[in-house]
Amino acid sequence: MLQIPSLPRRKDRPANSAGRSEGRPAGKKVTRALRRHPVMYGILAIMVIQFMSGMATGFDLAFRLNYVLGILLVGSWVWSKAGADQITARVKRPSGPFSVGDSITEEIFVENRGRTPKAWVEVEDKTDIPGLTIRQVASLGIMVSFSRVRATGTLTRRGKYTLGPLVVRASDPFGLFPREVEFEGANSILVYPRIVPVPDFASPTAHEVGDNSRRMRANILSTDVASVREYRDGDSIGRIHWLSTARTGRLMVKQFDRGSSSHVWVIFDQQAESQAGEAPDSTDECGATIAASVIDRYGRSLLPVGYSAHGSIPMVAPPDRSLHQRESIMQNIAASLPIGRTPLLNILADLEREFSQSSSLVVITAAGDGDWVGALAGLQRRGVRISTVLMDRESFGGESNDPALQSLMQGGVRTFRVRHGESISDALTSPVGGAGRWGARATPRQAVPNTEPAL
Repeated sequence: MLQIPSLPRRKDRPANSAGRSEGRPAGKKVTRALRRHPVMYGILAIMVIQFMSGMATGFDLAFRLNYVLGILLVGSWVWSKAGADQITARVKRPSGPFSVGDSITEEIFVENRGRTPKAWVEVEDKTDIPGLTIRQVASLGIMVSFSRVRATGTLTRRGKYTLGPLVVRASDPFGLFPREVEFEGANSILVYPRIVPVPDFASPTAHEVGDNSRRMRANILSTDVASVREYRDGDSIGRIHWLSTARTGRLMVKQFDRGSSSHVWVIFDQQAESQAGEAPDSTDECGATIAASVIDRYGRSLLPVGYSAHGSIPMVAPPDRSLHQRESIMQNIAASLPIGRTPLLNILADLEREFSQSSSLVVITAAGDGDWVGALAGLQRRGVRISTVLMDRESFGGESNDPALQSLMQGGVRTFRVRHGESISDALTSPVGGAGRWGARATPRQAVPNTEPAL
């Protein structure tokens, strides 16, 4: 689980001397330089004043003081440069997998191979993980040439991030010339959404009897072969279609007709206009947790699970029960950002032919009222089992979507409401209004939105 990469030296440069000031006005450059090295510029100012005073008065002590200060500057620069060259470091990083809420711990090893002591050495493993700073200070004195520091942080947001490179900052005893040494060793990590236990709120109560009116392809075993496709990791050797493999020169496996088996579709709405709140307290983070938990719940029940989302990384995966597909879906949920432009109605229209009476559909959204509500009601009248998880946008700091809740209930669509700070498991225990079966139309009293305060 832990790796210790060998980290060769990458670059030695004065601290904060990266080309960030290019293109800036001269006044701002001077201000930034003074803030970075106030003591050094103060000494230079004193040297100029002493030199001018000595030239005007002929006072010999002023020139001698300038010599001392000049020797101090040169000695400090040499100390800082030599000291930076004598420092080596390596880092032990955890390799994952990671989920939101996990702690991440690193051990950084710093060694001083020279004879000059280091009063303070700051080590930092740079990262773009939100809210996480991996930075510690070590001391390498005369008798101590090796130090180990440990840094720990908590992951609060899903996504794809980078750990590294490792940076070591040191200076001379007077702090005149701070330097940083940068080491190679950047690693990419993927933080998955949190998985929470959810009740069985969407699976069919019984499998369909008889064959469907429209045959659908799947990877499950059946007596009917629908087509072939390329081999993927996790496919059984027994499913290889040898004639197609010999003809194409690539491993091909059979796809079977799903027939009468039931399956679950999960649609995660990542349209930008539907979102509210700021991560990690946003509808998108909440929806990602729900989507991952639902897919994990029914994937472990060996039901074929399909998935569709149109965020920054669009994905449409037909129902399948393989571990390979489940992992691909989880990676998409982890990495995809809520910046999609595809409305929920368009997603339903594109997938409409995939739904049948053996389908259970879970829609996770924070959208306001619109034509998508009528589309769900129409699918439900066709016999598709609809379960809508509607996140209360107002509780996340956005505009209220209570009209969508009212329309869903009036259309008889089974709806579960999730508020910010509320337990997802509790919210998915019973639908709003207590409708216990698909297609049960709500009474006027049930159509009143739930005003119970968030936990």
